Amino acid sequence: MNSLKRSQMSVCHSYSKCESILGLFFLNLFGIVFSQCGGSTQSLTANQAIQYFTSVGYNNGAGTYSSNIDCQWIIDSGVANYKVIVYLKNYNIACSGDNINIYDGNNISGTVLKSNVCGTGTSDKIVTSTGQYLTLRFTSDAVNQSVGFEAAYFSATDLSGTGCTAEQTLTPTTSAQYVTSPSFPSLYDVSSNCRWVLTVPAGRVQVEIVYSDIESSANCAFDSLEIYDGDYVCENTKLAAFCARFPNGATGSYISNGTSFLLKFKSDGSVSYTGYLIKYTQVEEDVSVNPVTSSDDTERDYDQLMLGIGIGCACGATGALLLVFVVTFFKSKCRSPKIVSPRVKTVEPMNGGPHMRTPSVNGSVDSSDSVTHSRNGFIRRPLTTSRRSSMVDGKSNGFLP
Repeated sequence: MNSLKRSQMSVCHSYSKCESILGLFFLNLFGIVFSQCGGSTQSLTANQAIQYFTSVGYNNGAGTYSSNIDCQWIIDSGVANYKVIVYLKNYNIACSGDNINIYDGNNISGTVLKSNVCGTGTSDKIVTSTGQYLTLRFTSDAVNQSVGFEAAYFSATDLSGTGCTAEQTLTPTTSAQYVTSPSFPSLYDVSSNCRWVLTVPAGRVQVEIVYSDIESSANCAFDSLEIYDGDYVCENTKLAAFCARFPNGATGSYISNGTSFLLKFKSDGSVSYTGYLIKYTQVEEDVSVNPVTSSDDTERDYDQLMLGIGIGCACGATGALLLVFVVTFFKSKCRSPKIVSPRVKTVEPMNGGPHMRTPSVNGSVDSSDSVTHSRNGFIRRPLTTSRRSSMVDGKSNGFLP
């Protein structure tokens, strides 16, 4: 009998030990659930790089959240004069009794910025705090759980500087710096005409469009952000024009051919959105990028070389080489970001306000031409009525042909 009791005690002792170990394992594994979904909150610190967080169990969109949870995240911009921007990248929330609510401030007693979000969506529900903090709360009931959500967040403030009153020169370094649309992350100003020259003494300039939300229109006729390869406005060095609503707004990086980029932003007299956030840095000279050269240029170079060879056969090698040298020299002059055309900062003056127009019913005009490029590095656009009204000395939009 004593032997049996000792055996039972041993089994019970071993079971309690195993139970304790398993309990600690699952407590550590699901600690995130208990910490932010059990009455307390999780704190996140934003910066100017986009970061992400998800509901518990999201599993890249293949999971399921639990029932009867109450999860809260407090997002801190980290700086008193910076605001927090949050948007739901993906969400699939059962509408039977589960929802997301977003509050201004660091608790759920603040002003409700977005309420009772449920159903499905992709990259919408953009919310901006009025101060340093923003709180997101996710609750579920006892039935009909779904996938959950993935949210993105970053901090923001107006870093437009003086570029919307006069052309502003900025000096990139190897450390990241930022420039924004006027009044960012609030709605940008109407009738804006802004320019920033990003220039380095050596090396090249890299710009990265982190976020953009600009009114859509055909050929970017109303509002637009433009990038020029050089330090002045010239149609031949325009790399791209951007005009699309978030989440279809442009993102990506550009590297200059020379030591400068020019950023130009314009808006007309009505309808505005949150604008853009751009990161800029200095990069080394050996970065191999030539965004202005196209395959058409290569074909023309080949044709000119063959022409030179043909003339050489008839007139001698010296004449052919001279011809090829002259053609190549003038082509390089036209292709250089610094000397592609006469300096034309005065062709489109800073105080030349954009044209007015009647806003559409929904505040924007949808268009697939949100980012316009061309193979030779500049943009050709039809002469619309609004462009005819902005002719300057016979030059469309103030640009030289």
